Amino acid sequence: MRVLLKTTAFLMAGTLPAFAGTVTYRSFDLQALDTPMNTAVYTPDGTAPFEGWPVVYLLHGHNGTERSWTDLGDVEATLDRMMADGEIRPAVIVMPDAKNSWYVDSAERGGPGDYETAITRDLRKAIEASYPVRRDREGRAIAGLSMGGFGALRLALAHPDLYVASASFSGAIWQNVPKADLEKTPDDLKEAQHAAFFQRQDAATVTAGVILPAVGDHYSGSFGKPFEGRYFNADNVFTLLAMRLQEKAELPAFYISCGDDDGYALWRGAFALYTMMEDSGVSAEFRVTDGAHVWSLWAREIENGLAFIDKHFQTAPAVAEAPDPLRGKAELALDGDEAVKTQ
Repeated sequence: MRVLLKTTAFLMAGTLPAFAGTVTYRSFDLQALDTPMNTAVYTPDGTAPFEGWPVVYLLHGHNGTERSWTDLGDVEATLDRMMADGEIRPAVIVMPDAKNSWYVDSAERGGPGDYETAITRDLRKAIEASYPVRRDREGRAIAGLSMGGFGALRLALAHPDLYVASASFSGAIWQNVPKADLEKTPDDLKEAQHAAFFQRQDAATVTAGVILPAVGDHYSGSFGKPFEGRYFNADNVFTLLAMRLQEKAELPAFYISCGDDDGYALWRGAFALYTMMEDSGVSAEFRVTDGAHVWSLWAREIENGLAFIDKHFQTAPAVAEAPDPLRGKAELALDGDEAVKTQ
C-alpha cells in the first residue's frame, strides 16, 4: 500500500491557520473489484468526538480520479476555511477513484466493474475500520459533480438507508429511454438525442421532447457494450426514485444544482428530477447557478453542498464504545520514495 501524506499548511500573514486538515492518499483492496481503489481521505484537525466524525463521500466526474477534487477543486482549502469559520462541523471527506464507472455495478455487462458495491459496502467498511468516523446513516452523506453528481443521487436512492443527504453539482441526469426507443441502435438514439428539444406541432402548439441520455463512448460499457437502454433505465435515478416512492422508503435530503450555461444542457434533467421529487413530497432543493460545466462553478458549489449536508447531519445515537481516534494511524506508512508535502 502506497500512501502520500499531504498536509495543508497555508501561510497567511506569516502565521499558520487556526485549522489545517490532512489529506492522505491510499489504496484499498476491495472485495467487489479486481484492482485496488485509490482514495484520497481528508481528515479534520483535532481529536474526533466520542461518536466519531461525520463522513462525506465526494465523487469525481468523467475521466476524473481520487485527486480531482483536491488538485482541480482545491477542496482542502475550502474545507479548512469552512471548518475554521464554523460554517460546517469537522468531517472526514472520502474521495475514491471510481474510473468511468458511472457508479453502477457493471462487471457482468463488460463494464469497468462493480463500483456501486465497492463504494457503498466495501469502501465504507474499510473507512470505518481505518478512521474514527460515524457508522450511522445520520452521520453519512454523499456528493459529486457531473458523472459523480449522477452517482451521488443514484447511490443515495439505491441505498437510502446509508445516507442522510446527497448533493449533486451539474449531475449527468437524463430521463429514461422510452419503451418505444429501447430497440433503437445507439446511433439512432444519438440522432434522437441531438434533435431539437422543443418541437412545433402546429402554429399554436410547441411540445418538449424527452431528455434522452447522451449516447457515446463515455459510458465505458457501464450500461452494456454497445449501450443498452434497458440497463440504463434499470440503474437510472428516475427509476430508483419511483421504486423508493412505491416502497414509501425514508429518503435522504437532496441538493441539486446546475450552471445556467452548462454546455450539456444538464439543467433539463436536473429540473425534471427535482420536479418529480417536489411533486412527491421528497425533501429537495434546486439551484440554477451562474456558470458552465467547469471547475470554477464546482469549486463554488461545493461550499453550498457542504453547508446543505452539514445542516442535515443529526446527533449521533448513543454508542457503547467511542471510536478510537488513533484507529488506522499505525498502518499509515510513507514509502521511501514519497515525500511529505506542504502547501
